[in-house]
Amino acid sequence: MPSGENLKLKLYYLYKIMLEQTDDEHGLTIHEILDELAKYGIEAERKSIYRDFDVLSETISY
Repeated sequence: MPSGENLKLKLYYLYKIMLEQTDDEHGLTIHEILDELAKYGIEAERKSIYRDFDVLSETISY
């Protein structure tokens, strides 16, 4: 579970990963997302990523 500063940056990095590495035709699996977050020093559980997606979808308007 992320803590401290990593927890604060988790949503940012998740958004950055999705923005840069996915589009309508190319997605990432949950395991690929977890691997990408780990590159930033953020360890997360699969279930927490789903909650983070809910938060992002509520806060980001396109």
